[in-house]
This record gives sequence, C-alpha cells and structure tokens, in this order.
Amino acid sequence: MIPAYDDFEWTTPARLTLLARNEFPWRHYLRTVVQFSGPNCSGTVLPVAPGTGEETPPFGPLHVIAVVQPEAEPDNGENIARMAVLDRELRDVGLQALPAVGASLDGRHREDSRAVFGLDDGQARALGRRFGQVAVFAWRGTDWSLLACAADRQTHRGWLWDPAPDC
Repeated sequence: MIPAYDDFEWTTPARLTLLARNEFPWRHYLRTVVQFSGPNCSGTVLPVAPGTGEETPPFGPLHVIAVVQPEAEPDNGENIARMAVLDRELRDVGLQALPAVGASLDGRHREDSRAVFGLDDGQARALGRRFGQVAVFAWRGTDWSLLACAADRQTHRGWLWDPAPDC
C-alpha cells in the first residue's frame, strides 16, 4: 500500500528559505548532473557556462523534482515511499514524468528524481516546496536552471547532453 503524503514529515518552507540562501547546498546543486531514462533514449545533462552548450533538450521542456529531504540520506526505504507519493500525485493530476537521478560529479551522492512535463516554473517550485525541496531544476531551450522553491534565488546556465548508447 502506498503511504499518504501526511504519513511523512516534510521540510518546512521557512527552513527551505534559509537553506536556499545558504551557499553550502546551493553550490552542490550547481555541480549536479542529472541522468534521464526515457522510453527511447537515456542520457545525462551536464551543466556548462551560461550562453554555451546546446539549444534543444531531447525530451522537451521539463522540471526535475526529488523527494529526499535536505540533510537526509538518499538511500533508504522512506525515500522510496516518498517517491511513490510523488508518483501518485503526478498521476492523479495527469502529469507525465520520466525517471531521473541527480548525482554529484563524482557519483557518490545520488537522488532518485522525476523529470516532470507540463509545469511552469511557479508550479514546479510549488510542487518542490510541497515535497520539502530546497530547489528544482528547469530544462528549457538553452537554459539549465536551478530554481529555489521557497525563495527568489535562481541560477541559469547552459547545458550539454551526453546520450547513452540507446539514443
């Protein structure tokens, strides 16, 4: 049985605001690569300097949303259950999503995520805030953006696509 949203404690918006204003988590998010598993193509997006990189995301515009709470360990059963809650909520409102994994450059830290289609930045931030996230990624056109969920902070960069052999 899938647990309900209210079965979990989520990081409060006030705490998310404080974390978004802190350089510690933000600089780590800026060094995150995201691996996507699409039905016909998989690969990794790599952040690069603004104004450089590619122009058309292979899956179209999307937002990347995770459920691991700040300062929590990503590899535990609770996060699997939290992801099931996000998946159910996305299905219930008719939003499509692909599996994604945000990872540190060295691969030591990995968080299962969802690449969600059909949201604008405000909706993605609200969903991230609901699920206790400091920030979400937005991938649109030439921009790979990091958007704080409970603050006005954002960073826009370019991106490169590193396709897997199945593309």
